[in-house]
Amino acid sequence: MSVSEQDRSRTRASRYHSTPLRVLGLCLLSVLAHARTFVYVANYNNSTVNVYAEHGKGNLVASQSVPTPGGPESVVADPLGYVVTADSLAHAVSAYRIDPTDGRLASAAVRPQGPGTNPFSVTASPGGHDIYVANSGDSTVGIYRMRGRQGVLIPDGRVHEAPGAKPYSVTFTPNGRYAYVANFGNATIGMYRRAPGHAALIPLGVFHEPPGDGPYGLAVGPDGRFLYVADFRANVLLVLAIGANGRLALKDRVTEPFDHHPDSLVIDPSGRYLFVANTSANDISIFRIDQADGRITHVGHVPTGGYPFSLTLDTAARFVFAVNFGNSTISRYRLDHSSGLLTAIGTTAEASDADPYSITAFTIPGRAARQTPGTAGSH
Repeated sequence: MSVSEQDRSRTRASRYHSTPLRVLGLCLLSVLAHARTFVYVANYNNSTVNVYAEHGKGNLVASQSVPTPGGPESVVADPLGYVVTADSLAHAVSAYRIDPTDGRLASAAVRPQGPGTNPFSVTASPGGHDIYVANSGDSTVGIYRMRGRQGVLIPDGRVHEAPGAKPYSVTFTPNGRYAYVANFGNATIGMYRRAPGHAALIPLGVFHEPPGDGPYGLAVGPDGRFLYVADFRANVLLVLAIGANGRLALKDRVTEPFDHHPDSLVIDPSGRYLFVANTSANDISIFRIDQADGRITHVGHVPTGGYPFSLTLDTAARFVFAVNFGNSTISRYRLDHSSGLLTAIGTTAEASDADPYSITAFTIPGRAARQTPGTAGSH
């Protein structure tokens, strides 16, 4: 059974953060022995965020269920130590403080987006500080600045896509200089520049896809040279070159099997592998990324639960986690860094009526490196 476009209009797009490989390598060696990873799942139907502790072998142990304002479609871990949700039914964005001792959440702030906005996804800028909310209902992107220990979300403007654009996701180059908005409604990608130290987005133009493609999930490789796009309606993956001016150019167009409906995208920190959640196929496709030209080659796939809507990796890129809307479960996989292949290591069940839409991970480093916690993005 496939998911209709009407059904998918209530789902969310994948969002993830790329961490520069050089920084990642320096940090991981010093913190892995004592680092603790926590996984956060946004449950649309019962309006909660569930908190899980990852115990070193990809096992997830539930520790908390936090109520949200209503219908969270997206969740992201901000590097400053917050979890932020896009609450579609409540037309709001919410922030929660992460307890550094156990990963549990405490409510910090709620910001209404306005009637009819239907916030579909939330993204944190590289390094944190700035939060971007894709509002599919009124075709805007809300911008907020995260204020330190208080977790206050300060409004900092809004950008307007074309009427009917329905922005579903936002992503950034790793240096935070350029931003891209997937507009599901009119098959375009908004291109933006961000000035250093500022949250505002400066328009660079629009990249037009073939009509009806339906761009959904976005991911930028750790070297910042290529943008990967999951086109849900067309069952296509796009490879777009990012120019020196931030503008996009088509590099490759890869067709997935009919009725796969690709959704969430995640790239491992080495930049060698791309993982794609195929909603209607109930699996994850694995692609190898050519380091020279960014093109992708299919190398395998693994089954998931029903309707995988979102993917994330832990910061050390040891494990991939997928949330399955269809049967309210989390599929867990071990990543082989030499081949990119995934090995299933188990399934974690949520409440039967949870309907998880989004997943993200946050790593609290060991005491020696407590100053720079890392994040892994959601779908």
